[in-house]
Amino acid sequence: MPTEPAQTAPPPSRSSVRPLDAAPFVNPFDPAVQADPEPVFTELRARTSVARTPLGASVLRRDAVHRLLADPRLVSAVPFLARAQTGGQEIELLGETILAMDGVDHTRLRRLVARSFTPRAADRHRPTMSALANDLVDGFAPHGRCEFVPDFADHYPIEVMCEVLGVPRDDHSLFARWGDSLTYVLSLELGSHLDEVIRAADELGAYVDGLVDDRRITPRDDLVTDLVQASEDGDRLSAAELRTMIAALLFAGYDTTRNQLGHALFIFTHHPDQWSLLGERPELASQAVDEVMRLHGAVVGVPRISNAEVEVDGWLIPAGTVVFLSLASANRDDTFFDEPLRFDITANRGPHLTFGGGPHYCLGANLARAEMTEALQILSRRLPGLRLGGEVTWRADTGITGPTHLPLEFERT
Repeated sequence: MPTEPAQTAPPPSRSSVRPLDAAPFVNPFDPAVQADPEPVFTELRARTSVARTPLGASVLRRDAVHRLLADPRLVSAVPFLARAQTGGQEIELLGETILAMDGVDHTRLRRLVARSFTPRAADRHRPTMSALANDLVDGFAPHGRCEFVPDFADHYPIEVMCEVLGVPRDDHSLFARWGDSLTYVLSLELGSHLDEVIRAADELGAYVDGLVDDRRITPRDDLVTDLVQASEDGDRLSAAELRTMIAALLFAGYDTTRNQLGHALFIFTHHPDQWSLLGERPELASQAVDEVMRLHGAVVGVPRISNAEVEVDGWLIPAGTVVFLSLASANRDDTFFDEPLRFDITANRGPHLTFGGGPHYCLGANLARAEMTEALQILSRRLPGLRLGGEVTWRADTGITGPTHLPLEFERT
């Protein structure tokens, strides 16, 4: 199995460094590229680590992406991209969230809440995940067909998140609506949905404040209580930090998991032997999650801003450049993965980068893994003979990819 490359590499001599303007150009927004990106990025990756894009630079090779995910000279581009789309208008909930922070503030927040997101903490919610998944499948398994997105993917992740947080069931629909709106924060469509996003952020913030106040008085066995009580050396999350932490969990966890499940079922319809194998061997579900996320990650890349000049494999990226770390390209790099385009849930591969890396490695990764593992175990057992039941449509670019319509057929159970 390949090992992780070193986090640092000696820089090339200054005389061998080339300017970004000389790098090969690719437009990832070109409809032709979006329709079939794999040949384009395979060819680019074979000859360069860095490509020039309409927004700045894109880093393509796995070793370079992995290294730069931990490079402090690259900081979150979320606030910059948001301001660029809103004419400089700030969204209070966004500016204070862990997704938009770097440096000591970011480190402090992660340190305070880390114990709430360990594998052990995630595992305690597996019975709830399993029960929710089975309840949803009960609604369509006897019919031999379903529309996977509204019948399962739209409900399962938000219900899991609400149960984990301790949100009353009567209010789950509110969180689903707020989650749908807040997903535009991580997209290039924020400007056209700004009023909707601000309204959702205000409503969610007010609701969370009430939830936090309740848990201060009446602690319960849920994640909100864990976050309220989280402390280290007397340091605790402030009311504003609690609000933004819970909001970040909602809009970074709900939509990504919803779309990742859609990708999973879609790819399995093209590999019925793998689906049958998973149904027979549920212990492969965790590996199946990783293989789906490697080859068909819902999050295709991570936007960063360079706060200093950065040399990447002989290319000089100027300070102030938007740098897109292409996780999708890195996860298909044949210098790291054997037969990277082959989908095999039994393969012993090196780690994928879809959860990111470095200081911004996905805080909820263990929770998301558990959630998808439980879902795939149940779906593969209860939906044998999985196949497409009609035309699949995909969402427009919002920074997260996934199907909007995924009609499925299977044997009645």
